[in-house]
Amino acid sequence: MTVADRFRRYADWVDEKCPLYAELTEAVADDSQLLEIAAEASPNQPEPELLLAAVQSLLLDGREHPLAQFYPTCDRTGSADDPAAQFRDFCLEHESELRSIVATRRCQTNDVGRSAVLLPAFEYVSRLADGDRLSQIEIGTSAGLNLNWDRYRYDFSGVETVGDDDSPVTITAELRGDRRPPLPRAFPTVVHRRGIDLNTPDVTDEADARWLRALVHPNQAGRRQRLEAAIDVARENRPPLVEGDVLEELPAQLSDAPTDTDLVVFSTHVLYQLEAETIAKLRALLSSRSSDQSVHWLSIDPAEDLGDPTYRIVTFRDGDSVESQVAQFESYGNWVEWDGGHGRRYTGRQ
Repeated sequence: MTVADRFRRYADWVDEKCPLYAELTEAVADDSQLLEIAAEASPNQPEPELLLAAVQSLLLDGREHPLAQFYPTCDRTGSADDPAAQFRDFCLEHESELRSIVATRRCQTNDVGRSAVLLPAFEYVSRLADGDRLSQIEIGTSAGLNLNWDRYRYDFSGVETVGDDDSPVTITAELRGDRRPPLPRAFPTVVHRRGIDLNTPDVTDEADARWLRALVHPNQAGRRQRLEAAIDVARENRPPLVEGDVLEELPAQLSDAPTDTDLVVFSTHVLYQLEAETIAKLRALLSSRSSDQSVHWLSIDPAEDLGDPTYRIVTFRDGDSVESQVAQFESYGNWVEWDGGHGRRYTGRQ
């Protein structure tokens, strides 16, 4: 698939979520100069998201341009029309800066709304383990915001509210389907938590915090407000984060996890960025670790990319594994449809 194809595909996906971004990425797909800027992205990084975030990050940093009037995040007015033309002009005016940002930054949205599926998934693991002591390692942790999942409040469609009533972060999600997800009265106890990423933005650094803001669609005020609250929580409760390649860093992190807990290795929108060989090696690492303790691997199905992802669990015990689907959810956690282990299958030795 070419870079232009990826922009067209993204335009289709984002059309209902952010019409401005749909218009801009459709235009970029036919613009060789802008495609060259986007092509600076590192391997396996999504060029559309990076270019859009790079532009918004410069606008948030105060660059003056008529394009800003189309971004609610910039709170500016103007009389210019044709946002695609203004976007092109802005990109060419700031080409050097944009090339540098696209080449060095990563798509690390990792929206805390995704904790809407993580919460019942962790409770599901806790019930499988018949215990409430968990060790957690997040792959693709970004700034570690979802590692603070137990410091948030959750409102599931008015069906039930759980979590810290005093938390500044409230995650609201619609429950779909016939199955009700397991929602704990008391959260499982996390005795050990770590995050791994090639780059771990520091929420106390204004440039890094601005990049996290720039990854949010400019028309999504609720997500922006939730992100700001999650950044505030992380500034007071920043989990230990490890910067580096997952295959290089994960073995040491697995060894550091207490063996008298159930070990949960999880991610959200990450595996689609990894090569199939890397995913196979990751699976082998987790299988090997299961000779010392049960390992529960929670992730989006690695075969999936855009769309409404499927969340699945692979449980390893003594090298054997059982895999099942636990839920489908909207990419930013707006709704969750719980499956709860339906279609469990034994996959045997790795």
